[in-house]
Amino acid sequence: MPLFFEQDGKPFFPLGGQANNSSAYNAGELTSAIAGVTALGGNTLEAPVYWSQVEPEEGQFCFAAVDMLVEESRKAGLRLVILWFGTWKNGEMRYTPEWVKRDRRRFRRVMRSDGTQMQVLSAYCAQSQAADCAAFRALMTHLKAIDGEQRTVFAVQVENEAGILGSDRDYGPEATAALREQVPGELVNCLDQLGCGPTWQAWKACQALVCGRWEELFGQRAAEFREAWAVAKFVDAVAAAGKSAYNLPMYANVWLGEQGWQIPGQYPCGGPVGRTLDIWKCAAPNLDLIAPDIYIANHSDYRKICDLYNRPDNPLFVPESGPNDQNALNMMRAIADYDAVGYCCFAIDTVLTPDGQITKACKLYSESFRSVKNALPLVVKYHSTGRIHSVVQESFQPNQQFEFDKYIGLVDFGKNMLHYHLDHRYTQDPSLAEDRPCFGLIFEAGPGEFYLVGNFRLYMVRKKSPEWNMALMSPLAFSPDDHLTVEEGWLDEEGNFTATRERNGDEASWASFWVTPHCGVVRVRLNVVD
Repeated sequence: MPLFFEQDGKPFFPLGGQANNSSAYNAGELTSAIAGVTALGGNTLEAPVYWSQVEPEEGQFCFAAVDMLVEESRKAGLRLVILWFGTWKNGEMRYTPEWVKRDRRRFRRVMRSDGTQMQVLSAYCAQSQAADCAAFRALMTHLKAIDGEQRTVFAVQVENEAGILGSDRDYGPEATAALREQVPGELVNCLDQLGCGPTWQAWKACQALVCGRWEELFGQRAAEFREAWAVAKFVDAVAAAGKSAYNLPMYANVWLGEQGWQIPGQYPCGGPVGRTLDIWKCAAPNLDLIAPDIYIANHSDYRKICDLYNRPDNPLFVPESGPNDQNALNMMRAIADYDAVGYCCFAIDTVLTPDGQITKACKLYSESFRSVKNALPLVVKYHSTGRIHSVVQESFQPNQQFEFDKYIGLVDFGKNMLHYHLDHRYTQDPSLAEDRPCFGLIFEAGPGEFYLVGNFRLYMVRKKSPEWNMALMSPLAFSPDDHLTVEEGWLDEEGNFTATRERNGDEASWASFWVTPHCGVVRVRLNVVD
């Protein structure tokens, strides 16, 4: 699957960070977010635009903050993703204008089972949908006018984590009546054509044939599935309104339902969680992507989410993640193992100390981020080819084995490469002696050519050679084919490598090839003999 985003007609991999929720009101507050992206070497800023600020009075629009976002991003040489905080923000109505919040009769709220009105607009309210569509269309019209040629803004997030936080469904009269209706034939046909996914499986489990009411077809999941249909249709209408003015890629992000209490309302009910993803793909054709916000730390659950959202009709884009140690490792898996088309972390304005240094909590993430940044031309070039391999040191794992075209590779996790003893440059900084897990990417450019980024040590032995069985027992005891060169260097935008240092001495002994975040990119060329 090719990369999804583009820049000047070429594939583009967004690597960056999202500003805090309220960090886009003025240039002064935005400075820290831009500084964070720049310090990490990213190319993309994600920043919110607030309905309450864009349309303080109905029909009266103010785009000063939008102009500021675009201008400041351009000055910093960053591309920009606009996050539309409209009807929904984290399953509530936090950034709707005051004139919407005050008029409960016109802009109906979600009702709880006890009759209480919630701080959430109902997806069944046509007036709310029309108002959101009008505001979003005006925003996109303005973006086209100020940025249609430069394309600083290359994508837009429609709403934020849509759904109902705090209730398992909308108990209002319209929503309750809709739950008693028959499932639209449009959805039934769509699920049958998909032939996969948890929604379709639930439908088949009910042994439904052609039609039926929501509870008849979906049993205990009926209320959540009906809410998902309503929310997705609402969001799709907003996206369609925006695209009619300016056709940019648009996506919806997800508050995951596959963690903690997996009960609707504990996460925004009706949002595109794994079990409702099929419904959203059917109901919202104007959304190009459904993008999961992944804050999960452990590898097994992280992989499950990637498996859910990386599918032929939905490439994996991660718009939110944590700038923490575990995500430094998970990012490698997303890029190499799940063909991610972009990756951003949340709260990018918190990665720096007041004096502009990377915080200790974000240090490993910054090194991981920098490693990916150094290899971006290779990420683009080898995307979806199977030639990108992730190095991730999991708990209690002594090593990691790789099978390449003509070689077997083994990464030994026994030593921390950040203070590798054969290179004096990395022993002079005491901070590098801290224990950190190994991570990185291996790019298999050809039968005997490899590019390494990250923090690890790779042993190589040619397949079917007499030494390779012994290699697995004792990595230092074998001597495979000679290498031609081991070089440190950097890549230009086209992926051409320029060497800045050759390592053919002790630094390449025992057929091991190591890399640290301070090396940039390491190219290894082996003497392939058929």
